Amino acid sequence: MIHFSVQRLIGVCALALAALLTGCGGASSTVNPLQASRVVAFGDALSAVGNGSATSLTSLDGRLTINGDGTNTLNSVITPTTLPEVLANVYGLWTTPPVKALITGASQNIPSSGKLVSYAVANSMINPSASVLSGDTLTYRDGLGGTDAPLSQQVQQFINYDGGPKENDLIIVTAGTRDLLSLAVRYLGSTGTTKLADGTTSWAPATNLVAKLGGPLTKEQVFTQLDATTTELVAQVDKLIAAGAKHVVVLEPLNLSRTPWGLSLDTASVAFLRSLSYDTDTSCIKGNAQNSLHCKLTIALSAKYPPTVYGQKILAVDVSQYVNLMSGTTTTGSADTYVSYFSQLPTIPACSVVPPIASPMTIRTWDISSLSASYTTGCDANANGWVDTTFTGFMFADNLNLSPQGNLLLGSYIYNSSMYRAAWR
Repeated sequence: MIHFSVQRLIGVCALALAALLTGCGGASSTVNPLQASRVVAFGDALSAVGNGSATSLTSLDGRLTINGDGTNTLNSVITPTTLPEVLANVYGLWTTPPVKALITGASQNIPSSGKLVSYAVANSMINPSASVLSGDTLTYRDGLGGTDAPLSQQVQQFINYDGGPKENDLIIVTAGTRDLLSLAVRYLGSTGTTKLADGTTSWAPATNLVAKLGGPLTKEQVFTQLDATTTELVAQVDKLIAAGAKHVVVLEPLNLSRTPWGLSLDTASVAFLRSLSYDTDTSCIKGNAQNSLHCKLTIALSAKYPPTVYGQKILAVDVSQYVNLMSGTTTTGSADTYVSYFSQLPTIPACSVVPPIASPMTIRTWDISSLSASYTTGCDANANGWVDTTFTGFMFADNLNLSPQGNLLLGSYIYNSSMYRAAWR
């Protein structure tokens, strides 16, 4: 078992390495690095690129982060705002509009000029419950599966109809955060004892939400579901590899216990959310029934796709470790490591919060959430303008989704640290 302070030290060293490499321009670790000619993204909010163009407000619609007004003013967010955009920009591939691929079940003639193609949709899940109702705007709006195409449909569309992987594709899979959220709601929402951080105010999900997600779960059943989620994710990675993918980055889900929603809950609930995402008090050991999703995925992927002298095709990124450092506050029992990157506590989202997973919280009343349209979270400055333009100081756009600054830091960590160690650069 690795003591938590040691884990933190390892993470701080990783941060220092990332900062060093960024400052030095990032020397290549291999004589034959990946020269990506296209970035293809799958999954959920971390990879959803809206309707395409990099600058106009209407085409920013759909990015689950802070959306500016698309102008060269203080109200603008015209730099890469999502994780795939950040990584595409590293390779000089963000100058052309991202392509938002649709799940059509037929060829959609992805343009050869598309250097960033994303199949991701806001609230996609890896393993949605069959009982989630099609067209259910309640679960859709609360940041859960709803009608969004699951990972399997996205991968099928890409391979079966849109040409599949090309030689120098960098493929990004960001999925699982909504699966963890669904499992958390099915457990915490059925106990009847969940409180807000004040320890007295009760928290409960929206009416009938637990039933619509598949019904209540015990803690043991939650971790059994994590096994099924792991199996399904690995199966989709297998399909990509079998189709010819050579560089697949799998981002493990965000640590829900460090999101504004997670931090709004009581201590016991926060501990449960943490146990879903990563292991602290127990070792990551094969056969442990209550391993986190991070542990389960690490074991499964490393066993199936170990690095060889010919390199590695799968790069699993421990997102939780880095998010823990970006959000480290005394509130969560860690050092104030967030102050190096953000001016605002991670408990405070930039945008006015309506669902997903709404709860009484301190919110920024000066801006607007476009989530009222039922599917796109983030701030829309078009109607009201920014009263405070320091949105780069926020880690989270809303209760669940990172700000552009959060995505930029995460993307820089992946490129400068994770990809460096994998000899992909």
